[in-house]
Amino acid sequence: MKNIVLLNLTRFGDQLQSQAAVNALAGEDCAPDGGKNGICLVCLPNFASGAVFLRGLDRIFPLPGNIFLHRLNKVWADALAALWEWREEIRREFRPDLVCNLTPSVAGRLLGRFLAGDAPVRGFGLDESGFGVTSPWAAFFQGASRKRSVSPFNLVDVFRAVAGQSSGRAGDSLLLPPAEDGKAEELLRGTGARGWVGFQLGASEDRRRWPVEYFAALGRELWREQALLPLLLGNAAERELAGRYAACSPGPHLDLTGRTTLEGLASILRRCRLLISNDTGTLHLAAGLGCPVLGIFLATAQCWDTGPYQENSCSIEPGLACHPCSFGADCPHGLRCRHAVPPSLLLKLCRGFLEEGTWPETASFLCVWPENRGGHVFDPFPERPRVWKASADEFSFMDLHSLSGHEGEARTLWFREQRGFLRQFLDRDCSLAFSYVPPESPFVFPFPEKEKLAGELAGLRAQLGQLLELGAMLRQKPIARLRERFIAALHRTSAAFEDSAYLLSLGLLWRVELEEEGERLEDALQRIEQYFSLISLLFQRVTA
Repeated sequence: MKNIVLLNLTRFGDQLQSQAAVNALAGEDCAPDGGKNGICLVCLPNFASGAVFLRGLDRIFPLPGNIFLHRLNKVWADALAALWEWREEIRREFRPDLVCNLTPSVAGRLLGRFLAGDAPVRGFGLDESGFGVTSPWAAFFQGASRKRSVSPFNLVDVFRAVAGQSSGRAGDSLLLPPAEDGKAEELLRGTGARGWVGFQLGASEDRRRWPVEYFAALGRELWREQALLPLLLGNAAERELAGRYAACSPGPHLDLTGRTTLEGLASILRRCRLLISNDTGTLHLAAGLGCPVLGIFLATAQCWDTGPYQENSCSIEPGLACHPCSFGADCPHGLRCRHAVPPSLLLKLCRGFLEEGTWPETASFLCVWPENRGGHVFDPFPERPRVWKASADEFSFMDLHSLSGHEGEARTLWFREQRGFLRQFLDRDCSLAFSYVPPESPFVFPFPEKEKLAGELAGLRAQLGQLLELGAMLRQKPIARLRERFIAALHRTSAAFEDSAYLLSLGLLWRVELEEEGERLEDALQRIEQYFSLISLLFQRVTA
């Protein structure tokens, strides 16, 4: 059995989504008849309280960064001494045989190497010269985080693959239920409701937040039709949103913002018939605890990669060509996506799930508020919101299936294709030549998108072939002029990938693997050959 340190300096929601990675590390190389590796988590102190929901942890070590910074402002040597003492405490109690780092930043890589000592580092690491060393799945994660629309994989599956296991099992993401909370019972007592529905009004950014008045309109109808009392969830900073809900809702509700601990919130969620939430940590907590979830994904939030990791959960996003938008970009459309998902559509989804236990098909729904109640009128949307139901695929990766008639959309078809070739490409053993096994089904893609993709693949195949020729020459004659030509060709290939409408996921991976990390020529040429093999096989598939 091994001691494994999992380094995850992310926020609450991403931390919860590492549960499958914890399971993978705990069971790695263990006998099937019992026993597990010891796992400790190094996390940010603000989110250490949330780590109690992760199954399989033996210890939690918060990173006291504020102490290090405070001492750094006075005497840098004292800050270094505090950091050293913190590491030695971990090594005395939990000397690692392996560090798995899920944090791609330079600081995270340095910390991972510092914690590991002589032990290996998996995920995001550094070599002895200080260059980044990144596994294929970790490189993909780092690249995909820069562009919201490129990843067809749920973050839970990516974290698990970075941890070393790219196939899953049912229940991998289930969290540890909290102890029964008497306060939660007390808060809900005497409400006179048939049941409760959770509303998470807030989000990490205002543009990712469904309008409060839409929540209020939906809450009124759920009370009237289903006798479900809306519970307004969130921290104390979200009380202002709850006040706005109360101001525009004539229906009953219970404001719990800022009134529960994390354990209390978990207890509340376990009593809810349904949670309706923006893309937040609350959504991921509910999914991991088995509370049915309907998630709303706006602006930079995309359900394909950060949707609820739960069979039969439902996610909804605007049917707009610009969604999801990139981080740090101003919206040229006046945040139109925030109002592109009407409450009437969510009401019909909730009604179907609560009465039949399954989410209804929505392709024929007209998004008009019934009988124009309360002055809420919505025109039929020519760009119907995309509605997805989650289920596991044959590799136990979480997949999405359209309930709104978007399976034939080019975006969905290309995600489906990427899920096949990217999984094989990223699972490769880099000591072996890559071999892509395409599916038996023919490549179905709308024209002229198919012609455009074929042209992009042909151009990239030519550029990769030129790179291999230059590399072979450089191998024979390692002179400065050839090296300059080789590096220039690397940059041109990177630009060609990233200019592609369909191959950006590979382009971002390419940049991390071939440009940002120090590579020996032989290693670089081996990876370029793997890209050339993949692009050639994709070209054959597209043009067959």
